[in-house]
Amino acid sequence: MRKVSTGGGVTDDEKQILNDQRLAFTKLLSYADGVDYTLMALATLGSVIHGLAQPLGYLLLGKAIDAFGNNINDDIGMVKALKKVIPFVWYMAFATFPAGIIEVGGWMYASERQVARLRLAYLKAVLKQEIGAFDTELTNGKIITGISNHMSIIQDAIGEKLGHFISCFATFFTGVVIAFISCWEVSLLTLFVVPMILMIGATYTKKMNSISATKTAYLSEATVMVEQTISQIRTVFAFVGESSAIKSFSDCMQRQLIISKGEALIKGVGTGVFQTVTFCSWALIVWIGALVVVAKRAQGGDVIAAVMSILFGAISITYAAPDMQIFNQARAAGKEVFEVIERKSLISYDSKGTTLEKIHGNIEIRGVHFAYPSRQENMILQGFSLSIPAGKVVALVGSSGCGKSTIISLVPRFYDPEKGEVLVDNHNVKDLDIKFLRKNIGAVSQEPALFAGTIKDNMKVGNKDADDEQIHSAATMANAHTFISQLPDQYSTDVGQRGVQLSGGQKQRIAIARAILKDPPILLLDEATSALDSESEKLVQDALESAMKGRTVILIAHRMSTIVNADIIVVVQNGQVTETGTHSSLLQTSEFYGNLFSMQNISAEGESSSVHPAKETERIDQDVIEQLEILDKPIESNKIRKDAPDQKHQHGESVKRDIFFRIWFGLTNQEFVKIAIGSCAAAFSGISKPVFGFFIITIGVAYYKHGAKEKVGWYSLLFSAIGLLSLFSHTLQHYFYGVIGEKAMTNLRQALYSAVLRNELAWYDKPENSVGSLTSRIINETSTVKTIISDRMAVIVQCISSILIATGVSMYVNWRMGLVAWAVMPCHFIGGLIQAKSAKGFSGDTAAAHSGLVSLASESATNIKTVASFCHEDHILEKAKLSLDGPLRRSRKQSVQFGFIQGVSLCLWNIAHAVALWYSTVLVEKKQASFENGIRSYQIFSLTVPSITELWTLIPTVISAINVLTPVFQALDRQTEIDPDEPENPPSQKIIGEIEFRDVRFAYPLRPEVTILDDFTLRIEAGSKVALVGPSGAGKSSVLALLLRFYVPSDGSISIDGRDITRYNLRNLRRQIGLVQQEPLLFSCSIRDNICYGTDGSSESEVIQVSIEANIHEFVSNLPDGYDTVVGEKGCQLSGGQKQRIAIARTLLKNPAIMLLDEATSALDAESERAVVSAMESINRNGISKSTQITVAHRLSTVVHSDKIVVMEKGKVVETGTHSALVAASEGVYSRFYRIQSMK
Repeated sequence: MRKVSTGGGVTDDEKQILNDQRLAFTKLLSYADGVDYTLMALATLGSVIHGLAQPLGYLLLGKAIDAFGNNINDDIGMVKALKKVIPFVWYMAFATFPAGIIEVGGWMYASERQVARLRLAYLKAVLKQEIGAFDTELTNGKIITGISNHMSIIQDAIGEKLGHFISCFATFFTGVVIAFISCWEVSLLTLFVVPMILMIGATYTKKMNSISATKTAYLSEATVMVEQTISQIRTVFAFVGESSAIKSFSDCMQRQLIISKGEALIKGVGTGVFQTVTFCSWALIVWIGALVVVAKRAQGGDVIAAVMSILFGAISITYAAPDMQIFNQARAAGKEVFEVIERKSLISYDSKGTTLEKIHGNIEIRGVHFAYPSRQENMILQGFSLSIPAGKVVALVGSSGCGKSTIISLVPRFYDPEKGEVLVDNHNVKDLDIKFLRKNIGAVSQEPALFAGTIKDNMKVGNKDADDEQIHSAATMANAHTFISQLPDQYSTDVGQRGVQLSGGQKQRIAIARAILKDPPILLLDEATSALDSESEKLVQDALESAMKGRTVILIAHRMSTIVNADIIVVVQNGQVTETGTHSSLLQTSEFYGNLFSMQNISAEGESSSVHPAKETERIDQDVIEQLEILDKPIESNKIRKDAPDQKHQHGESVKRDIFFRIWFGLTNQEFVKIAIGSCAAAFSGISKPVFGFFIITIGVAYYKHGAKEKVGWYSLLFSAIGLLSLFSHTLQHYFYGVIGEKAMTNLRQALYSAVLRNELAWYDKPENSVGSLTSRIINETSTVKTIISDRMAVIVQCISSILIATGVSMYVNWRMGLVAWAVMPCHFIGGLIQAKSAKGFSGDTAAAHSGLVSLASESATNIKTVASFCHEDHILEKAKLSLDGPLRRSRKQSVQFGFIQGVSLCLWNIAHAVALWYSTVLVEKKQASFENGIRSYQIFSLTVPSITELWTLIPTVISAINVLTPVFQALDRQTEIDPDEPENPPSQKIIGEIEFRDVRFAYPLRPEVTILDDFTLRIEAGSKVALVGPSGAGKSSVLALLLRFYVPSDGSISIDGRDITRYNLRNLRRQIGLVQQEPLLFSCSIRDNICYGTDGSSESEVIQVSIEANIHEFVSNLPDGYDTVVGEKGCQLSGGQKQRIAIARTLLKNPAIMLLDEATSALDAESERAVVSAMESINRNGISKSTQITVAHRLSTVVHSDKIVVMEKGKVVETGTHSALVAASEGVYSRFYRIQSMK
């Protein structure tokens, strides 16, 4: 994303960078092969023939005028001379047909083939970069932009735009040659005019490019805002951040609007000056032509041929100006693409290192110093040394940020240390073949990463050759087989993007099964069981202990129960090993480890409990657990409720009918006056083409009449005046339409963004409302409003004006030829009409065809550590190749189709000329018209044909744009099921915190057949601390979601302070409820801004106080930028524990009446957990009464001091009581959980 200056614009340095970021155009053709060069050679030939057609047509027009002038008083001789010209027009028609086919077809297919290879090369280069590159240079947004937007621009540039560019220059050079052959005097003068026209075009293009770069920077900024907000919508809702998000977005849009006003003015003045110079230049040249004709140095037809050929040749260069703009954009995009492709990875993926016959698993880390590339000044490891014998289980313990996870990243060589070395079996990992090394290391991370696809596909990432029996066995070991078997599609269940259709525990177990399936000699477990409940953790831990036998294991865990049996426990502090030993020895010798242990000793916490844990762990009925897990996260199935088709269709049609009138969204009466002025200006601009057609023949005929010099001089003055008026008409047209279009788009974007953020959470769960879809709808689809108003409506008015004027004047001059001109008019625009209909949605189809590859690239970049760990790069590239087969086949078919249409269009154009010229001879022979009037009547229409073709092309695009806008306005019109602003005048008193659930039934909207809460009843006293415990899927998190009104229960009621929560204004309600989620979500801004999110007007002292309570202040203070440190995209610059503590500080600053903690301390080490729990226990609201706290936790050590512990199963309350009371009930569910987690 380009940076925007604080002053509201792009800095001068950044503008310079934007201008410099280009590479040689030929570099874009680097991936062409022999077939592509053959296609491009043929396509070039077709483009040249296409370009030759227009100047040759003007040469034949000049010959026809000469035939008239030389036989002005001899109709029979005139007809004979004209009939000699007509066959050449037919020859051109037949030549342009195959030329059009090979031109469009060749460029289209060749560009698709080349860019397909370029996409693969780009993705391959991305996957081969070191992990550190993804922390700094290769952001997810940059990769998506590179493989989608940049590739589309490059394909456009080396495809049809290149063909069009060659055609335009062929027209220009052929026109110059014909002009000099016909009349060198006029041609020489014209050549002095052409550079001026080109200079105007170049200046205009340069200025527009500069403005476009600035607008792109603002649009990128807005896109990031929208994507970030929607992807973290739960956090936004919980902290009532909608207004803040809308304000930031609106400010960005308003800055873009200011820039766009300047762009509209420059566009208007630029096109106006170009029109004026063109008209005045033509007037001067034809007057000089009169002098040449009077001096008998050339014939009138030669002058017309010279003038038309060279002027329209110059105009063809201006038509190529947008191509030049695309070329510049492609060069800039290409520079970024090739920088990635040619980037040398700091850890070479291709270099062939040493491969060992077998890895035994001896690991030695010697004097390692290391800092992450994104924070070089912050040294994580400082002389870290550790020796791990083969086959031993080594556990790393220590505070968050001490470097434990960093060690795990160095062993598979995700990073290289700055000093020191890492050895495996006495070989430096730098000397080992990197694929060989990573294939012998299995890893399970704290945040499990799954890929879009089925459960089976995800498990086969660990071993692509695994059969079903091996997959089922690994799943069984990971305690995943039962819940997978109970899913409708079992192992063929689609997990969704990033595994979104599964719960955290389910994803973690699949990740563990994947690692088991790899069967590596070295296993790295980074909080591998942190997302599991106690029972599942115990079962998985048993499976892991079995899987760890005979392997070298490095284990990181905050739960002490998972590491007590490790062979070696290593205490890490400040990036160094401070102590090593076994669990029992460290308890005796290490104060630090002893404190960690005592913090999690549940029996010690529950002082009143006299119950001793049983020696053998009793398990909760496994069938119950696995049944409940299916309920944990709604997995989309074929039973999803859908709107009634008839109602949906009727609503869609209703919206479509209104859209054309609603595109002028939010405009004022004053702005409609501007539209009226712009329309009048556009109508006047439309007279230029018929006027030109009228005067070109009039002047050509005047050359052969008495007083040619005076008559042509008068016509030239008249034409110059029209040119000067065009300056004002084009300026007014483009400025007013441009500003109004931008204003309407800005209004719509802001309104849609606000409407989207008003919807209930269930709406976001629907597949069609994914983050990418909504971001595209808000940013991209709304831009069609501007396209319709600024780029389409103004041109439509102009085209209609041209057509009406041309029809009237043509009929007036000679109605017979006027009718014939209308009769042959389909030959001119039918090709364009067919082309528009065929092309309708073509770019959309192309985008859809490549969306799979874009998703694959995004997913791979997001999960790059998992990709690298499993050496999954080659498989991803194979999938990428398969995803490109469809677009290649489609392109091959469409290149033939569109090439044929282009050929037909060019052929019909020349057929129309031939028919008109032939009919002129018929009119002359029958004495029904003079050749002058006949050809003038037709020429008016001939030069107006582009307007007719353009109109027919624009109308389908407007209809297509309306179709694109349909979902936009449907989203805008949608009535949310949970209105955040109702009731409008709620009681103003503050919440005390008494909560009651009465017979609540609830099912997720996408899976209404699966009941999550079943007659759930619970009463919570104000100021009390209540803990919800139970197996995964029992409905614990759903209770919190209902309290925040993320969803609506299907039955029953929820009240706070004796009042139904639906009677509270939703925003006010959420302001008094704090939420800390299991997966901390931060925004890409400073630590201070993240802590202050949702709480306006917080002082620095308040921020520091809550940071101290969340045990994060010391860490933040030691950062170079302190609280101004930017956390990166989704907090990527921080560890999981650090992100969690910032999220906790954010909630503490809110000082809520009700605090909801959903596994809030799961990512914290024991020390931080104790500090944070103590802070939350001491929170007082207004210094008077305590907050009501509801805690969901798997670690029982965090809930032993709760006033009430509620045990849930199958969406019901099965036990309640204090810790000691529930432990005393030896047959109870909680008591079983307790015995599992007890460490006595």
